[in-house]
Amino acid sequence: MSILSDVKDFLIERDLVVSVEDNTIYGLHSSLPISLNIVFKPSNLVDIGISVRDDLRETLIELIESGEDIRAIVDDVLSELRDTAIELQKFLSDKGFRVRLVLRDGESDVREVVDDVMEEYREVLEELGIEEEY
Repeated sequence: MSILSDVKDFLIERDLVVSVEDNTIYGLHSSLPISLNIVFKPSNLVDIGISVRDDLRETLIELIESGEDIRAIVDDVLSELRDTAIELQKFLSDKGFRVRLVLRDGESDVREVVDDVMEEYREVLEELGIEEEY
């Protein structure tokens, strides 16, 4: 069994929706369009990061309009993806790969989208009694 298959199975076991493009495996979270990206590079190097999918903004708007606390939801999703990345780092390291966690930029991108949406919907949030945390 190849390492790509092993990683795909690893992500599927953690309820991520998996797709593969070239040397990258994407594990899309089931709650929000945010994915864990596993990029296989030369010399047994693997980068694990987080990326925003195109429809995150629209998904967050729908959640706000239905009265959800999007900060709490995003925090939970990022925490789950971070935990999965750390588990995957150990899994791949045990198989002889050098793994770099490059999560910070992706997390910042996600939080930037959240901040933009919350700013746009400030009045709606106030009516719902959801306080912004800046």
